[in-house]
Amino acid sequence: MKLALHGFSILLLVPACSGGSNPHDSTTTDAGSDADARSLTDASEAATDAPEVCNTLVNSAAVIPVDQVASDPPAPQGGTIADGTYALTAAAIYPGPEGPTGASGTTQTTLQVTGGTIQVVSDGDPATRTVTFTTSGTSLDSVDTCPDTDTRPGTYTATPTTLVVELDGGEDDAGARTLVETFTKQ
Repeated sequence: MKLALHGFSILLLVPACSGGSNPHDSTTTDAGSDADARSLTDASEAATDAPEVCNTLVNSAAVIPVDQVASDPPAPQGGTIADGTYALTAAAIYPGPEGPTGASGTTQTTLQVTGGTIQVVSDGDPATRTVTFTTSGTSLDSVDTCPDTDTRPGTYTATPTTLVVELDGGEDDAGARTLVETFTKQ
C-alpha cells in the first residue's frame, strides 16, 4: 500500500482488514489494504490519461514503512505550522487497542508549506497536489485546489521542526482507524 498526505497523504490510503490491495500500489499487504480513507496527498481518479501537474516540487523524502499500531493515536497539540519543506518521516495507522499490528505498506511524500498553502508531491496518484488549509485549536481543515476540490478535516501538532497530521482512517473489522503522518522540516 502506498500512502500519499496528503493528505495532506496529505496523501494516504488506509488499509482495511480485507486482504485486498490498494489501487495505488502493486504491493499486497499482510494486514489488507482496500482503501476507504484518504490522507491529504491521497488522490481521486484522474479525469484524463495525462495527470494534471499541480507543482514542480521534487519528492526528496525517503520511502518509509507504514505501520499499524494497536492503540489509540496520540492526542493532537495544535501549534503554529512553520513555512518550509518537509519530508514524511513516519506514518502509522492506529486502529485502537484491539486492532491489528505490523507493516502495512510504504509511502513517500514531500511537502512545501507557504502560509496557508501546501504543495505536495508523493508516490501516490496523482503525484502532485496543491492544498489550502486553516487551523483552529488542534483542528486542521484542508481543501485541495489542484487537481480536485476534496476537503479533509483532521487534527495536528506542529513544532518549529515537525508537523504531525491525524486523519480519519475509516473503519474496518477492528473499528475506527486514525492515520498519523509525521513530517520533519528539511
